Amino acid sequence: MNQLTLIDELLLDQQALTAVERFSQRHAEVSSPIQERFYKELIPLSAPKPGEQYGFEVDLEACSGCKACVSACNHLNGLDPEESWRDVGVLVGERQGVATQQVVTTACHHCSDPACANGCPTLAYEKDAKTGIVRHLDDQCMGCRYCELKCPYEVPKYNDRLGIVRKCDMCQSRLAEGEAPACVQACPNQAIRIRMVPQEGPDVGERLLPGTVDSRYTKPTTVYTHLDTSANQVPADADRLRPAHGHFPLVWMLVLVPMSVGICVAVWLGGSEDLPALVLSAIFGGLGLVGSVLHLGRPSQAWRAFLGWRRSWLSREIIAFNLWIGALTGFLGSVWLGIPAVITQLLGASAAALGVVGLIASVNVYADTRRPFWRLSSTLGRFFGTALSAGLLFSPAPFLAVVSIVFLIGMELSILFEPSETEQRSSDLMRGPLRFTVWLRLLTVLAFVGFAVSGDSPWMALSVLTLTEIAARSLFFRAVDEPKMPGI
Repeated sequence: MNQLTLIDELLLDQQALTAVERFSQRHAEVSSPIQERFYKELIPLSAPKPGEQYGFEVDLEACSGCKACVSACNHLNGLDPEESWRDVGVLVGERQGVATQQVVTTACHHCSDPACANGCPTLAYEKDAKTGIVRHLDDQCMGCRYCELKCPYEVPKYNDRLGIVRKCDMCQSRLAEGEAPACVQACPNQAIRIRMVPQEGPDVGERLLPGTVDSRYTKPTTVYTHLDTSANQVPADADRLRPAHGHFPLVWMLVLVPMSVGICVAVWLGGSEDLPALVLSAIFGGLGLVGSVLHLGRPSQAWRAFLGWRRSWLSREIIAFNLWIGALTGFLGSVWLGIPAVITQLLGASAAALGVVGLIASVNVYADTRRPFWRLSSTLGRFFGTALSAGLLFSPAPFLAVVSIVFLIGMELSILFEPSETEQRSSDLMRGPLRFTVWLRLLTVLAFVGFAVSGDSPWMALSVLTLTEIAARSLFFRAVDEPKMPGI
């Protein structure tokens, strides 16, 4: 038998090791992360000083659009297969007859004045005082998705499985240990870096990139370098017409609740004697608020909604309408039981006042997103127009409801045929993918006018009004021009 040499013995020993043992042996002498030499220059070597915070820096000339950053973010953060906290878009332009293109990688901008945190009713966002990183607190989220409407960069992403939104936290735990975020480590061209920026927000110009909103709204901290300003670039998807999310439970709520408020006010002003109308108001109000709860991804967390009342209009709306439905129930009970008129009128006045306050909060919920289609004046007209139309049907002159509905149609037709520059995209959506809903709105308005003027069937008029306002509120959500980062 041949004597084994030392080399043969070592080779046989090596073959007996498992894959885990071989990996451990290879890394036994490593005292720092394997990739450290590649990313150390891409992250700050010290913690932020007072007045500083972390921010992304993206080199648009270096980004090739390979999406290695997207893949790394997904895998290292344990995201669902369809979930993504980092996106890649494209800017296109033309210079001297030659087409140009720059690829844009984008994630949360960890804004100095984050709109998501300012609007959250459950305080599910926090901006870290030391690092400036905006974190989402998953356990406090009730899944109302209002942060999606508030953020002008499409950063918070709703997770259907969990019923909450989630977002990039700049791999905060990795940064705390001197490790670079997943996207920074994965980029083969070193296009993404972490840099120190002023906490009040770096000077990123009027807009972060072509096609994005005014940076003064949230003060984003991401800095994009080497933007080609000579090619008049625009987002590659600038002409793509894609209706926004329908939010049907909110459509249901924002039709029934204003109608309920309008009927309640009409009954109170009329002397509190129309019990059937008041019962209808309570039914509409209750069903509307149920619709709002169905909109939540985690209804069990709805009790937290009052926490953000100091800065969130959504929190104020929820508080106002909960107080209102209680006052409305008391008003109905007093009329039903024949309680003395003074008490009944006081309860009616409380219900009417709280309903109006709730509607004002509802208007501001959407106006506060700063989307042109939801500007304060038009949203105020829409919501109070619905309330006025329903209330007038229960007044001594129900035909006056036609005036209110004609005003609303006039406002909608002006957007359809003579839109301002900021409303052009909404107009294109209404004349394109949403034209069926527009026709439904117009035809049901004609039917409503007929029933309201004749005065023969107020209940039929109310039914048609409900249908036409559902069509209008559907357009309210689906025809809005959603601000976002460049896409493809």
